[in-house]
Amino acid sequence: MNGSKLFMIIFLLALFTVLGTEKLSDMGVHNTEKKRKISDEEFRDEFFSDRMRGRREELSPQCRQYLRQVENEAVYFPVPESTLDPSLETSYADSWMGERTYAGKRGHEGTDIMADRNQRGLYPVVSITDGVISNIGWLDKGGYRLGITTADGTYYYYAHLDSYANIKEGSPVKAGELLGYMGDSGYGPEGTTGQFDVHLHIGIYFYQDGEEINVNPYHLLKFLENNKLKYAYS
Repeated sequence: MNGSKLFMIIFLLALFTVLGTEKLSDMGVHNTEKKRKISDEEFRDEFFSDRMRGRREELSPQCRQYLRQVENEAVYFPVPESTLDPSLETSYADSWMGERTYAGKRGHEGTDIMADRNQRGLYPVVSITDGVISNIGWLDKGGYRLGITTADGTYYYYAHLDSYANIKEGSPVKAGELLGYMGDSGYGPEGTTGQFDVHLHIGIYFYQDGEEINVNPYHLLKFLENNKLKYAYS
C-alpha cells in the first residue's frame, strides 16, 4: 500500500470518527431535552427564547405544552409607546434569578421594565393577555400589584404599580386593557414608595400538581416588543 492510499484511509477513519461522535452528542442532547421538565432551571431560564422556539420538537411534551400555551396567550408588550412624547421609553435586562436582599436573600423572579423618566403614575401598564384578575392589592415586596390568570392557568404578575385602573379582583380583562400605571411602590408597609426607581416588575408562573414554577419573562418581552400599543401620554 502506497503512502497516499494509507493517508486517505487514515483521513476517512478520522472523519467518520468525528461524525459519529457529533451524532452521538446530538442524540444525547436530544434525549436530554426530551426528558426535561418545566421545573428544570435551564428550561425556566431559556423560556420562550429564539433557540427554544426554534428547537421545540426536541422539547419534552410537557415543556412544549407550556411553550405553546404562552404563544397562544401573549399578545402585547405591557408598556405602550407614547404618541405624544417619543422620549418616554423603557429599558430592561435579563435579570432573572439575580440576587435580591430585601426581606432576605432570594432570586429575582421576573424582569424589571425601567422607566426612562423616573416619574410615578406616568407610564400606562396594559395586560399582556386575556384573563381574569385573580389577585390585586398590596404586597410587602411587590407594592401595589396584580395577578392575571389565563384560561389555561398561566399567572402573569405585575408589581410596583403607582395606581390601578377601574378593575377589581374577579374581573375579566382583555389583552391590551389598561391595568394601571407604573410606580415605585413596595419594600415596606402599604403606601411605601421611593425605595427604588420607577419600574414594572413582570413575572410568569405555572402551577403543576400544586407546585408553583416561575419562568424567565425576558425572552417573551423581547418577542413582544414588536407588539406595542400606542397611548397618548406625556
